[in-house]
Amino acid sequence: MEHDKRHSYGHLGVGIFLLIAGVALMLDKFDIISDVQVWHYWPVIIIAVGLGKLLDAELSWEYRKACSTLFIGSWLLISELHLFGLDYHNSWPILLIGVGISMLWKSTSPSPVGFAKGHCHGN
Repeated sequence: MEHDKRHSYGHLGVGIFLLIAGVALMLDKFDIISDVQVWHYWPVIIIAVGLGKLLDAELSWEYRKACSTLFIGSWLLISELHLFGLDYHNSWPILLIGVGISMLWKSTSPSPVGFAKGHCHGN
């Protein structure tokens, strides 16, 4: 029961974000906030999903997946908004670095399949 309750926090956060995003997009559609280009912020959805995963994470591989999602969402947002002078054309090496770090982290943490097999067979 506690497990289900804890998992609802991640869904709650993502749900609230999606609600706010939907309202912002509707306000943009009706030209109420037309000065803000809402569509440039689409990677925030990926960041919200990553935060939800991070809130729900219990095992190291769940943290890794959440951090990977957060990293990709952040890279996309930085590239989309051209922050720090970066865009998709000149920031792709950062993506390679992130993927490399994720692979190194994965190699040092137990896999979910191995973890599940060990527990299902009583090992």
